[in-house]
Amino acid sequence: MKLHFDDQAFSYELLRAVTYAGYQGAEIGECLATAAQIEEGNFDSWFREWGRTADRTYLTAQASFAKGHKVSAREAFLRAHNYYRTGEFFLDGTDPRRMGNFDKSVKSFEQGMELLDSHFEVVRIPYEATYLKGYFYGASEDKKNQLTKRPVLVFVGGYDSTLQELYFCGAAAAIKRGYHCLVFEMPGQGEALRKHNLVMRHDAEVPVKAALDYLETRPEADGGKIALLGMSLGGYFAPRAAAFEDRIKACIAFNVFYDTFDSTLNQNPQLAQVLELPEEEREQMLALAEQHNSNLRWMLNNGKWVFGLQHRYQLFDEMRKASLKGIAGNIKCPVLLTIGETDHFVSRDQLDALLEEIQAPTTVRVFTIEEGAEEHCQEGNHALFHQVMFDWLDEVFEYNS
Repeated sequence: MKLHFDDQAFSYELLRAVTYAGYQGAEIGECLATAAQIEEGNFDSWFREWGRTADRTYLTAQASFAKGHKVSAREAFLRAHNYYRTGEFFLDGTDPRRMGNFDKSVKSFEQGMELLDSHFEVVRIPYEATYLKGYFYGASEDKKNQLTKRPVLVFVGGYDSTLQELYFCGAAAAIKRGYHCLVFEMPGQGEALRKHNLVMRHDAEVPVKAALDYLETRPEADGGKIALLGMSLGGYFAPRAAAFEDRIKACIAFNVFYDTFDSTLNQNPQLAQVLELPEEEREQMLALAEQHNSNLRWMLNNGKWVFGLQHRYQLFDEMRKASLKGIAGNIKCPVLLTIGETDHFVSRDQLDALLEEIQAPTTVRVFTIEEGAEEHCQEGNHALFHQVMFDWLDEVFEYNS
């Protein structure tokens, strides 16, 4: 699927931004007007134009809020947040513009959430010597601060996710279906990375355990009906955690990663020869290759940042650790595996390999071009993904709100 740009990375990230219109996170006119001002393939141009749109939308939100127009303010705050998030996407991890932009993105989102009609709460999950930031959303049928006992969807993101983005991708769909929802940052994501220097780790069961321990302190959480959803690289994190945690009663891989190293090489076969070179030559070749490929440039530079690495080539050592080989067979709960027909991040063999090992009750859904849901994480048709996931989850939990 292509939207406005020929460059795959730019087209996909524009599609991603537009998709959040379903929960007031974007308007297609604002997105396309912004795209029209961007120089294709130019990361600085991308940041600059999205920032202009975000600033303008944020001023609209402030004006509506000042005049007491709650709904208008909430929706504009949410759109501004998404435009700030989108603009930051291609910046290098060390770019000094990142932190200021991130703070504006989070501030805008949380101002919008404070105007939500249902329960919204910022939480801190104890983790090692610090904490992981999270949001707890109450089912929209419950009054604020008067939550009843219900199933809980725990939701984690992936390689570049922010805590705020997960509202549009799953939390909003959960609460209107009668689920409470806990979203939280894994190490290497959002504030955990930017402000606490917590880098990404392959053993996802450790931070997930911290979140489940926290959830046990909440009386409104039905401990017998806890589902774990992982988006993008979270499609590795969630099954990995489910293999170690019996408290997880259902697991959803929002696009499957069985072995991240194998998947990356399958999608980028030219990298195999580069990785056989001596380290210095390997780094030089990767730096050269990324100049002609926006996706590769982003993947390598983002990886250096989220894993706290010095060199591009070290990313592949981290990828080798992120594998479900020899682990997936330990999953006991029902699992939903999803993948897009033309996913440019995940190769189809990932699904086939996981199915060979997994023993738990498993449902597979391949989203197609005909459905407009063939992209990675079904960008372009989240409504269909949410319908498939929550219909499945309702049946697993025998739940009807």
